[in-house]
Amino acid sequence: MLWIVLKWVGLILVALVIVVIGFVTIARITTYFANRITSENGIDESVYVPLGGQEQYLRIRGKDRGNPVIVWLHGGPGGPDGFLYHVFSKYLVADYTIVSWDQRGCGKTYYHNRKTDPTNETVSFRQAMEDLDQLVDYVRERFEVEKVILVGHSYGTMLGSKYALENPLKVAAYIGIGQVVTMESEIYSYQDALAKARDLGRDTKAMEDAYKDFMAEKSLLNKVNLRRFVYPYHIPPKQANQIWLALCSPYLGVDNIRWFLKANTDVQEYIKLNKPLFDYLDETDVRDYGLEYQVPVGFISGSEDWSTPVKYVEDYYEMITAPKKSIYQLKDCGHSPQMDAPEEFCKVLKGMLEEYL
Repeated sequence: MLWIVLKWVGLILVALVIVVIGFVTIARITTYFANRITSENGIDESVYVPLGGQEQYLRIRGKDRGNPVIVWLHGGPGGPDGFLYHVFSKYLVADYTIVSWDQRGCGKTYYHNRKTDPTNETVSFRQAMEDLDQLVDYVRERFEVEKVILVGHSYGTMLGSKYALENPLKVAAYIGIGQVVTMESEIYSYQDALAKARDLGRDTKAMEDAYKDFMAEKSLLNKVNLRRFVYPYHIPPKQANQIWLALCSPYLGVDNIRWFLKANTDVQEYIKLNKPLFDYLDETDVRDYGLEYQVPVGFISGSEDWSTPVKYVEDYYEMITAPKKSIYQLKDCGHSPQMDAPEEFCKVLKGMLEEYL
């Protein structure tokens, strides 16, 4: 009898796996046909281009090569999202060509160069800026545009804001999504979560101990551990299931999965591979870059973003000068409003760019 039960349980599990695989396959095929670009002057390609002595991965999409070009700078550090950016870029491709880039030392770029740089010896913020400059020049030459639009998300805003300040002749506008300002915001986020926990009568000892560890040593591991206690008090009402979206993405490849598994199952190795970037993120205050932009600047945040809290973005917005500037909050969204509310996000982004350009 036990054998019969186990047999049927096994058969049911196998059937469920087959159903899930079939459902995901259908979803991937459907997503592919819904997003493919077939216009005569359009572009929909994956390509490796030489940047700073490495061939680095780009995903480029747009319905008209003559449109303005957006260079998308992903977060992290080491958080490539080219396999997901179709979720929101589908609302942009009619008006813009969007270039997504797996930055040096992560994702497809990392695995493409792993034999020559297995431990990411060439990774640094300075090198990332040099890579970005070469990418911008590549895009300007290939698409015959004088300037590009820079859109950065999270850590990518550190690259984008600095590059826009230093290279106004190559940048038409800069938009920061979840703009990083300073790691002081970790303390602000903790204090808000602690107050909410106390109001609910929760035991806060573990959270307070994690905070003490973080203040004693502001390492990435301590920050991640602190966020583990803080995050439950900052869950946004709108939150996209990015794992499901990734599984259904026709652009999700083996190297994307390998990098995701490395980042989530071997955290210490993941941190080690990009340590110079994490150190830079923790030590740098974006306000020290300078506050006088010579290009239009926009900031878009989720109203419930506690990774890069809105308060700090608003303060930074008031401090900077720019030919034109604007700021917008997407209600109920978190740190990735482009994923949580993609259509609304793109409407706001296009509105800013139409005003600027």
